[in-house]
Amino acid sequence: MKKNILLVVIIGVALTILPQPISAQEVGDEEEIEFRIDDDAPMEPGNSKTPVLMPTLWQNGYLLDFHGTHADYVLRILDDTANVVYFAVVPSMQTQVWLPTTLSGTYRIELVSGSLLFYGYITL
Repeated sequence: MKKNILLVVIIGVALTILPQPISAQEVGDEEEIEFRIDDDAPMEPGNSKTPVLMPTLWQNGYLLDFHGTHADYVLRILDDTANVVYFAVVPSMQTQVWLPTTLSGTYRIELVSGSLLFYGYITL
């Protein structure tokens, strides 16, 4: 009887560690993305909405860097006609996301967690 063998190869990836920004102002090429919340979930009697922590995400060119802990997110990048041009799932343990270098211009960035949608704008 033949046995199938599954070979798993793990490749190490070097991550660039960015300095901790000291303020919400631009620090070199690194800039904080300001998010707003679009929460259309209805308020029902007896269920009040609790305060929501806004995500802290910094942009350095095509690198997005989550400073601190964050929830699991679905990341979407939309062009000016609201077409999704990039999509990724960002688990809570992932701190950095590289965007494709083929993107150029101003885009809406969305982070979705459960029924919450956070959005802002980036320029690449």
